[in-house]
Amino acid sequence: MKKIFSVFLSLLLFVICSRAESAQPTVSTSLGKVVGVEKEGLRIFKGIPYAKPPVGELRFAPPQSIGPWTSPLDATEYGPAAIQIRREENLDMSEDCLTLNIWTPAEAGESDRLPVYVYIHGGAYALGTGSDAMYDAASFARQGIVAVTINYRLNAMGFLAGRATFDKYGTTGNWGHLDQIMALEWLRDNVAAFGGDPGKVTVGGESAGSYSVSALILSPLAKGLFHGAIMESGTILGAAATSYYAKCDLARSIELGKMLSSVFHADDNAEGLAGLRQADATVLAQLAQFRWDQTSLAPFPLMPVFDGKVIPENPYKALKDGTFNKVRVLWGFNRDEGSIFVPETTSEPTYAMLAAINCGNDNARAVLARFPVDADHPAFRRVRRLLAYTGFTAGMKTFADAAVAQGLDVYAYNFNYVSPKDAAGGLGARHAAELPYVFNNLHVEGLKEPEQQALADEMHLRWGNFIKTGDPNQGVKLPTNIQWPKYNSQNSDVMRFDTSVTVGTLPDKEDMEFMERLLILPWL
Repeated sequence: MKKIFSVFLSLLLFVICSRAESAQPTVSTSLGKVVGVEKEGLRIFKGIPYAKPPVGELRFAPPQSIGPWTSPLDATEYGPAAIQIRREENLDMSEDCLTLNIWTPAEAGESDRLPVYVYIHGGAYALGTGSDAMYDAASFARQGIVAVTINYRLNAMGFLAGRATFDKYGTTGNWGHLDQIMALEWLRDNVAAFGGDPGKVTVGGESAGSYSVSALILSPLAKGLFHGAIMESGTILGAAATSYYAKCDLARSIELGKMLSSVFHADDNAEGLAGLRQADATVLAQLAQFRWDQTSLAPFPLMPVFDGKVIPENPYKALKDGTFNKVRVLWGFNRDEGSIFVPETTSEPTYAMLAAINCGNDNARAVLARFPVDADHPAFRRVRRLLAYTGFTAGMKTFADAAVAQGLDVYAYNFNYVSPKDAAGGLGARHAAELPYVFNNLHVEGLKEPEQQALADEMHLRWGNFIKTGDPNQGVKLPTNIQWPKYNSQNSDVMRFDTSVTVGTLPDKEDMEFMERLLILPWL
């Protein structure tokens, strides 16, 4: 009897262990084995390091390839977010933040070669993390996509420029973008092990994530690392307006870096750089934090740098000349992009000041003349629209027109849906409002009405189709049969997402072209 019981117990333990092992899938990468979790038909791997920790001598330096690990890597928990100053509490943060997260169908193997979607979070280059609940990419994986989110360096750690670093590395102030490029290189070498196709990668992002995608399109260092791009609300061309001191110019960015470094009594030389590498990371982040109220100017608004290595010195000319990475593009913006950044108490003098800062003193006169404050257009509404044009929309049209001129497939959208909560707050179709629909994560913001789920089904599947086929109309059967036309510079057709899905023309096209003439054409 004891022998029978012993055999039974052994079998039971074998079954339990087998189930435990099946719940912890293991993938062999070029650097070693990675152990994740299996959940609801998906395999999920979190917190995989794609570069060495950017600390000590690697702070304010290009990221370095990470070496292999000898024992299986536990990838069951997210890695820490980049150091940042934010409203939320209890966020795990560290300078050792260069990790990525992968969602893949449970049955996907190395021979499957599924399309890959790499999402870059937003946050004004100062906030955010790829582990945000909004970016949980399980729904994309259920569509047969290997979905990836990444962390990259932010604020001063990611974008502080200096002459000492430029002389040493040939670039400066673009550490965060170099992180993104290294993450793509890691995926090129390893995503096949997770069932992904390194020859079918789409990179997407929103806000600063969208800026980042456009920077990757322009960057010669990212050539061949991706094949499609999704830009939601902004391009790197908007950084020159929002970076109101440095304007992304190399020399001016270095001067701004000198001013920030002077807080630590650090000169822009090797000795000063060594001192900055020992400075408190939280203090550095505090000096370069993002202010939600964009009428209250931050002391050190750090943005990427047009350095001639990571990003062309003249990205406007690069677009015109076609010297950028040729990829298919899906792009668009929300109707009320500027609403969350400008309080209703904003005054007319503040509007005039911001017009001068964003557009230049001479151009500001033209802006104020075209968009005057009056009874129907109070100052706060004018500022909201100004920030939308300069930061989020006008530069997107420039990018789209350049892609069309090169014969690339381009699809444009406009998001107009307003939730009851945003309507009550007077925010309209605000910045980032499309995200729960794109990711099909309505629960994150408490959205649960049938019309909201219908919109999420439509947008999420359209995005998935674009990632898989390069055409938002082809792939998974869609809830509606509306054909999303390709964008071109003449007809300017866009897909409009609202309580219903319709095709229309690019909104505010003449105003955007006015802003293009003021801010972009002079560079050509």
